[in-house]
Amino acid sequence: MAQQAWLDGRGLAAFAGGAVLALLASRLLPPLAAQSYGMARAKAGSDPFEALARDHRLVLATLDKMIATPRQATAKRASLLLHVKRSLTAHALAEEDVVYPLLHDQAHAPEEARHLYSEHADIKMHLHTLEQMPKDDPAWVGIARSLRDLVSDHARQEESVEFPRLRKLLDRQAMAQVSGQVSREKAMVL
Repeated sequence: MAQQAWLDGRGLAAFAGGAVLALLASRLLPPLAAQSYGMARAKAGSDPFEALARDHRLVLATLDKMIATPRQATAKRASLLLHVKRSLTAHALAEEDVVYPLLHDQAHAPEEARHLYSEHADIKMHLHTLEQMPKDDPAWVGIARSLRDLVSDHARQEESVEFPRLRKLLDRQAMAQVSGQVSREKAMVL
């Protein structure tokens, strides 16, 4: 009888409440912790734009590995593609929700911001195409190369023009805030 007591209404409600609380904490705490970590790193001199440039290099290196996989290595291609997609999703969320609005509003560069958003859409379409295609399709590598070219051109524009523009515009406190926001957005993709 005592063993079944936890199944009564109060026990079940407490269990459900605990489960809901755990779920909420698992979704809310990582972004908040990441934001605090990002802000602390920026206050110590870390550059949020360098972190985004590092993302570019890592994604491009993974795309190179993906392109170099033999046609019959379908599982390896699929695995690398999922890694690229996850990395780009977190990265794009940070840029689209933090960096591009700054570019639009504070740097007074709305056309540049729209262009970068548009390139993200093109990249996402390439990812979708690669995901839907058989990984041994002869056209797969060509689309993967096209994706790599898009990412490379996009990264070059951000790193050589847009990030330096924002660095000049933002003071140390604003950089810390941007760093925290970028870290928070990236942590949203679990």
